[in-house]
Amino acid sequence: MDIEQKVQYVLDRFEIQDVITRYSFGQDMHQGDDRNILETWRDVFTTDAVLDYRAAGSEPTSYENMAEIMRGNGATPGNMSGFSNWQHLMGNPVVTINGDKAAARTDLWATHKGKPIEGKSAPSLYVAGAFTDELVRTANGWRISYRKLELHFMDLINSL
Repeated sequence: MDIEQKVQYVLDRFEIQDVITRYSFGQDMHQGDDRNILETWRDVFTTDAVLDYRAAGSEPTSYENMAEIMRGNGATPGNMSGFSNWQHLMGNPVVTINGDKAAARTDLWATHKGKPIEGKSAPSLYVAGAFTDELVRTANGWRISYRKLELHFMDLINSL
């Protein structure tokens, strides 16, 4: 690789890492009943991206549908409606770049604080897993075209 190729590789790596991180940032900047995660996710996924979260019980779907599954649609609550707050921590991705395509695997640690029920604390959910992503370079930069969730374990822990 010549110096220009090396510089481009480093720039691509940083942009890919940023896109992967922006996914969790979109989740975490919109807490509770805030369903506006699509504001951020539009800069994360291609328009035809597929999210494969079968490990969590969801069939492969678009990121727009996944946002509704997670957050609801205003009339029907989503599967995160039992939580008041959450945080998604992403590890450093292992990235392979091949021209205008890339693959990445990123470890995930997510915490979800249960909403109190009738004044009593509710259990919190802790999730360890990983995302396997396929990315493509678009006119707007790198975007995830396919994301698969792998779960290592999930635990409910009673809050104090």
